Amino acid sequence: MDEVNQRLQLEAQRIASRHPIPEFYVRFRTPLAIARKLYFSDPMVRLLREVLEPVFTDDFGHGLFHSSRVGIDSAALLFIELETTPMEQSRVTRLMVLGLLAGLLHDIRRNEENHAEAGAEEAERVLRDMPLDEDEVRCICLAIKNHEAFTETVQSRRPWFQLVSDCLYDADKFRWGPDTFTHTLWHMAHYNHLTPQELIGKFPWGIEGLFRIQKTFRTSIGRDFGPQIIDTGLEIGKEIYRYLLKHFGEDASG
Repeated sequence: MDEVNQRLQLEAQRIASRHPIPEFYVRFRTPLAIARKLYFSDPMVRLLREVLEPVFTDDFGHGLFHSSRVGIDSAALLFIELETTPMEQSRVTRLMVLGLLAGLLHDIRRNEENHAEAGAEEAERVLRDMPLDEDEVRCICLAIKNHEAFTETVQSRRPWFQLVSDCLYDADKFRWGPDTFTHTLWHMAHYNHLTPQELIGKFPWGIEGLFRIQKTFRTSIGRDFGPQIIDTGLEIGKEIYRYLLKHFGEDASG
């Protein structure tokens, strides 16, 4: 990343540090810790990380940093959503692993026009070499195919297919909160060679997208806690916008 965007990212992180942590990350610390431990300890997840690390970049803000956070939140959402069901713990853990794998793979074709469908096809090729049965591969690929916002989705008659899909979607959209302004924005600005002045011009359009995403969460936990994650991001974004106007706007030199 270039020096200007590095400095702006550090300033954005400083601004974000003054804002409260969204309630999801406070109330569900235990499920998140379980998901994080599984991310680092499960052999299949570790193998996939080793496969992806050489080919993933953060040029577009959707590399391994983003995908790992989506995977961990997806696995945590699965744990929470399944807490009140009679499902055996070993089965819950297996579904959490599927959530982690889906999270790691969901943006594998991020730079392509129809990246969700293209990503599902690429994920199927990657997963052929993993110790997964055919249904598990289909489940992960369906989730990846369905993770794009504001597009038509493919519904599944199998409840666990649908739950993995919905949890991946919500975990990915959680990233539209603070992560947008502490990470993704600056990598995208660098990748697209945007100046701070050009960022100022695009900010209102980006903020509008955040408002729209608030109404799209699919799981019960996502609907309860996702909007606050987005609200926190919006407040951080407004403060960053004011900072950019002050230091890079038309009147900055005056």
